[in-house]
Amino acid sequence: MNNVKIDPDKRSKAVRALTLRTVVAVYIAYLAFKIASAQDTTMSLTLCRVIGALFLGASICVAAYTYTRYRSDMKDAVIDSNGTEEVTADEGAEVSGPADEE
Repeated sequence: MNNVKIDPDKRSKAVRALTLRTVVAVYIAYLAFKIASAQDTTMSLTLCRVIGALFLGASICVAAYTYTRYRSDMKDAVIDSNGTEEVTADEGAEVSGPADEE
């Protein structure tokens, strides 16, 4: 059995973000098919299909972003065996700005 401990607050936040982003991706896909079907419109059928294809592409991009972001959020939610959260290189590094030259 896998003994990975996960921070419940971070997991909850990741699941909520996943749900919201999934709803957005599905809605954009719905709009893509409604636009591409061109019912009751004065636009040309070709233009409707092109716009629908663009919306479908946007929906696929949002879905891919949703998947990668969820995996990243869940990876950040893992607690190591010492009981502390793992610190990634980005979180542990100090932020330094450009050097002031006089």
